[in-house]
Amino acid sequence: MTAAVSHREVIARACDLLEQWTGFSLRDTAPQRIAETFRRRARHLGYSDPMAYFEALRDLPPTADEPQQLVNLITNGLTAFWRDEPQLSALQSVLRHLHTPMTLEPIYVWCAGVSTGEEAYTVAMIADEQQIPVDILGTDINTDFLDTAREGVFSSWSLRRLSAARREQYLAPADDDHWRLDHPAFDAVRFAHHNILASAPPSAHPDGSWDIILCRNVLIYFSDDAMTTALGNLAGALTETGYLMFGSSEQIHPERLGPDAPHLRSIRQGGGFLYRPGGSRTGQTIEPGRWDEDGSSAIAPIPRPHNLSGLEETTSDASENNTVLHLLGTAADHLDDGELERALACLEAALGYDPFQVEGHCLMGSVLSTLGASQQALEAFQRALFLQPHHWFASHRTATIHQARGDVDAARRAFQRTLDDLSRNDDPLDDTIVLRDIIGSPSRVRLQAERQATAFLRLHRARE
Repeated sequence: MTAAVSHREVIARACDLLEQWTGFSLRDTAPQRIAETFRRRARHLGYSDPMAYFEALRDLPPTADEPQQLVNLITNGLTAFWRDEPQLSALQSVLRHLHTPMTLEPIYVWCAGVSTGEEAYTVAMIADEQQIPVDILGTDINTDFLDTAREGVFSSWSLRRLSAARREQYLAPADDDHWRLDHPAFDAVRFAHHNILASAPPSAHPDGSWDIILCRNVLIYFSDDAMTTALGNLAGALTETGYLMFGSSEQIHPERLGPDAPHLRSIRQGGGFLYRPGGSRTGQTIEPGRWDEDGSSAIAPIPRPHNLSGLEETTSDASENNTVLHLLGTAADHLDDGELERALACLEAALGYDPFQVEGHCLMGSVLSTLGASQQALEAFQRALFLQPHHWFASHRTATIHQARGDVDAARRAFQRTLDDLSRNDDPLDDTIVLRDIIGSPSRVRLQAERQATAFLRLHRARE
């Protein structure tokens, strides 16, 4: 087999395997970086070549350590409390509609693809304000996200959309820039590891069904086959009178996915919309003057915005090879202008198209760190190090985050890794597109990183 054929085969098999595990369609992302990732991981783990690494992966369950790290890499976790207010307004109306004051049974809510948990906790706040009992399950395929969700400590950046009154009512300060969940409403929330390509987890309802299912900003990355499977699992888990909610920027058209797709009926409330089982009754008004439900026609498609740089929740088809490069360049422009959240939106879109972009993860970590989202920043740099294990810039930024958080042991390990990575001949910044321009002179930043790492290690060795 020629090198060229082998290279293409690595890409094809990697895409197939990752789609099998997650449903994510990666064929339109930059395939060269998928092959580079498999080559680096093979070398790092001692396999003879990328195909040997692939064969080892294929024999492992997706929940094994190495497959799970790949799954965690390609899943997007940027979220916030009180995200997407039109949809939350629709959710509030649905909760009121389903609530029966004379019964003590809660409304069962499943947040699929819950990321780091902010969505599930937001639902708990909405229900608490309405004095509606709920039972909420948040699930995700990403184990790192679930660890953060269960810990229940969030940075001010995650709370940026939460009103000061709600922040004071539902959370308590953990340190200067972090808040801890502190309210009985959150006792209704639990989390579990789950892949929506598998059968739905059961609720505590006698028949195991769910009254409301949220699956926001997940299916936009799926292949048609995976979307058909996921939609079938989601729709099949609803009660006959249940509601299925996606993100406000998602356009779900089950009728276009073929005969195996479930029959869903759309309803709309201003900018918010949901779906119901196709056999549910039509023509009912949930809240006069606010809701309009029409079972005779599908919801009108939402026009795709042309300017990706100013939106947090958007998606588009990436068909040109320069899409990611353009988004990275636009992110750099926003950083020059001090528009950090606009830069973050571009980076999120870029990594949605190509999660194997090491530079994108480094930029993402840098922006998140500046915004005070230290945990999310740490995860971004750790993804960069998974993709490129000897990336001194990512090692150094990881070390500085641990240092700022007071984790001396983790900082010591990361600073030592920084020195080891700096001693290598190859410099990962040589292959970057905009990172060098963002950080300034690479040689100066290298020298600063070396001095900082050396000083930290010398100081803490002296204290031992």
